[in-house]
Amino acid sequence: MSNLKIRERLKEIKEIKNSILSDEKVQEEVTLFPNNDLENGISVIIPVHQGENFIENLVDSLKRQSLDYKFFEAVFVFNGEYEKSEKLLSRLDKPFKYKVLYSNKGVGTARNTGINNADYSYITFLDVDDTLSFDYLKNSLSEAEPYTILLNQLHEIVETRDDHGNNVINKELLRLNQYPNSYFDVGKNLSLNGAKIVPTSFLLNTQFNEKLNNGEDVVLYAALVTEFKPIIKINQSQAVYYRYKGQGTLSRTKISFQFNVLDRINVIDALQSLLQYEDNLDVRNLIIDRMRSQALFINKYLLENIEEYSKVTDLIKFKQDEFYPYQQVNKDLAKTLYISYCFPPFVDTSGVVMAKRINQGKQPVDVVFNDMTDVRAMDPSLEVIANPYIDTKYMINTVSSFSNANYIKSFVDKVKKRVELYKYNQIYSRALWPGSHMAAFEFKEENNNIKWIAEFSDPILFDIKNQERKAGYFSAKEVKRLKKKVPRNFEKYVNNNLFNMCEVLPFIFADEIVFTNINQQSVMLERFSEEFQNMVYKKSVISKHPSLDEYYYDIDKHYVSLDQSEYNIGYFGNFYETRSASDIINIAKTVKDANIKAKLYIFTNDTSKVRSQVITQNVSDIVQVNTYLKYFEFLNASKEFDCLILSDANTKDYMKKNPYLASKYSDYISSGTDIWSLYENGSVLSEIVKDNNSRVVGSELGNIEEIKETLFKLTENHKKNES
Repeated sequence: MSNLKIRERLKEIKEIKNSILSDEKVQEEVTLFPNNDLENGISVIIPVHQGENFIENLVDSLKRQSLDYKFFEAVFVFNGEYEKSEKLLSRLDKPFKYKVLYSNKGVGTARNTGINNADYSYITFLDVDDTLSFDYLKNSLSEAEPYTILLNQLHEIVETRDDHGNNVINKELLRLNQYPNSYFDVGKNLSLNGAKIVPTSFLLNTQFNEKLNNGEDVVLYAALVTEFKPIIKINQSQAVYYRYKGQGTLSRTKISFQFNVLDRINVIDALQSLLQYEDNLDVRNLIIDRMRSQALFINKYLLENIEEYSKVTDLIKFKQDEFYPYQQVNKDLAKTLYISYCFPPFVDTSGVVMAKRINQGKQPVDVVFNDMTDVRAMDPSLEVIANPYIDTKYMINTVSSFSNANYIKSFVDKVKKRVELYKYNQIYSRALWPGSHMAAFEFKEENNNIKWIAEFSDPILFDIKNQERKAGYFSAKEVKRLKKKVPRNFEKYVNNNLFNMCEVLPFIFADEIVFTNINQQSVMLERFSEEFQNMVYKKSVISKHPSLDEYYYDIDKHYVSLDQSEYNIGYFGNFYETRSASDIINIAKTVKDANIKAKLYIFTNDTSKVRSQVITQNVSDIVQVNTYLKYFEFLNASKEFDCLILSDANTKDYMKKNPYLASKYSDYISSGTDIWSLYENGSVLSEIVKDNNSRVVGSELGNIEEIKETLFKLTENHKKNES
């Protein structure tokens, strides 16, 4: 709020301020507050549960107040176990105005009971184990203003020792003006009930969430700020709230799963619901900051109970929101560094698979990746795949390159400067982009005790047409040094070719090698000696591309219009020299020639070229060509088709064995939709078809008769199921 508006508001209430302690009822106050029956003064609301050890000190604190007794009341609200406290209170001298109320168990419920029975225009909350300074109520009432939350000083008493305000909450106030510029500036103060004065009209409209066991104060003040956008004022007069933190007090709670995890998740959920409909940037900043603060309670629990990490993350992994405080939950927990040259939010298949690996692993990690703005589009929604498990993301700002030595070395150098290697006991790198493995290798050189897991998405040295990729990387001096580091029998494999070394270095120095399929492993190792192959076989694993849980298929809704009276066939993917649209169009021809009631939907980036082929082949009435969908739209749409086409790369003219399996198979298989595989003989996809999975049928690439046969089989089965 601007200083001008503050001044205008202060002018309106000047008369109230000047006569706040007078016997007169100030008429202007009636117009500022909707509750005409509220007297000018402060209601002190005190929930009492197991307060027998503290209530005498609290009553003495109220008796000593310098404010005339007629300007305040104490509202004792007994809840939970209170019998001893009740008896003790009844025997104590209470010269001030007071009332005794009863409520169901729960501090939020008790405070709401007090609010609804308050007689005065302002409310302050006092915990039964805390006390107030001599002038607390007098100086609070003199400074209190309508539409304003007044913040007082807070001292913590730890085992009888007064910190004189030397705590994080109180320090927040000391550096600010009387009227702070933003709610965020006083975020810590707006997270607790004590040490503040609030207009009763606010609290009659917006009350404590009684479903919360803890953190109800955090949610209340966030809700008040959201609802009323109040002025925040820091009391310049002496008014001190003494919060006791000795053993057994309300402010001393042991770490537990209930308090640190379950209760905090509920608080974050409540804050998130406020954030969902709030546009004011100042308020949003406050709420987001409070969500992050609550997440640190969860983090504190995990730091002491890391073996329960999966149990905790299973509770929050689907609470997908761009501001959900996963990073604070995972703070300082990561012992594995993932190196993925391309990673979400950048749109790249390899990056998405790496994010799915993290999702599959369900362990806290850090991630380092390159800023790919110059070569890849961005889709921030992709970040939800791995975010629940990530502490720190290191985005390295270098020119993106697949083969330029200078740019890749720049990436490696910056990674080494940004990342503190000593934090980790394991690194995981994934390549087709060579920068991932080159950075990981340098880390392994720096610390041989760190475990290095290297994954290959595809062969790197040879491209899809079996042509050798070449790019200089190491100098002659570096090649000589590296030859000394490898076993003598393997020296012949060391040279300055980036793409060769991106395979050789992980094969030799990584502790574990991950291949995505058995053919890939065979093809990549066939150029090496038997001794070399055996070395790699011993430390390699075959791990197919990971799939996501069903939840992710409903994150985003698609807007593809399908005719439910027809058999709907979907193809998602781009076309290359080795993966043409011809076989897809042959399916459409068969549909048309056989007068089958079916439609084919193609989602691809090069829509103009494919549409031209569709028109040329006279199947535009059968085929609908669409631009490629965003990832989560694609997942959602994949559930709606009757079958999905997955096509092998055509490698028979170039390779003895097909080393590829499209990562899209892992997306299709979890959609619940039937898969029609156009396979190459001997490929991994052909073996999947032979496994007789009821959801995966196939026909050989280019085999028109098999394509027809498969189409008839699919549509006939569909008719039977429909009937």
